[in-house]
Amino acid sequence: MGIADIQKKQSEERQRDKRLVHFTNAVSRDFLNSKAVKSKGALYKTNAEYVTKSFLDYLFFEQHKEIRELNDTHATHFMLEFAPHKLSFAPEAGKNVVEILSKFVIFLDNEGHIHNGAELSSVVKKNNRAFLKLLPKSKQISTKTTAKKGKITKKTAVKKAKSEVKVGRNDPCPCGSGKKYKKCCGRVK
Repeated sequence: MGIADIQKKQSEERQRDKRLVHFTNAVSRDFLNSKAVKSKGALYKTNAEYVTKSFLDYLFFEQHKEIRELNDTHATHFMLEFAPHKLSFAPEAGKNVVEILSKFVIFLDNEGHIHNGAELSSVVKKNNRAFLKLLPKSKQISTKTTAKKGKITKKTAVKKAKSEVKVGRNDPCPCGSGKKYKKCCGRVK
């Protein structure tokens, strides 16, 4: 394989990635504006956006599949392997993931992107209990005021719950600084 062939292949991969990112954003936006989500609250919509984009990213970039190739194996693997280990959910958001994902595959079917939405929805619902068991349990955090620590807010509680997930040295820092963990909170002092 020559250099020109390698460059052509890389160019095609970049074009595919751009197309899929555009598709993910458009479909996610349409889903958030659909009847299934529109009447819900802001937190639900934020969770819906996170779940739908994560699901499509998993399908496109982890599994290297197109939307037409989505099947029950992908839905099961996303729920039982990928999401519990790679994504972070607040405790109340984890309970909505199955409902959101079920509505999303039905939405994809109604929009004509897939033809097995009802089957996928039943697979998602069937894996509900197993999915919830796999989510990391957040510790109960006291909201009492102490002399040393001060009052713990919901924001602090969410940060502490997220920090329980093991972070790799080269992963983005969970504090939200945008730096690598090893250059921020993981720095040896």
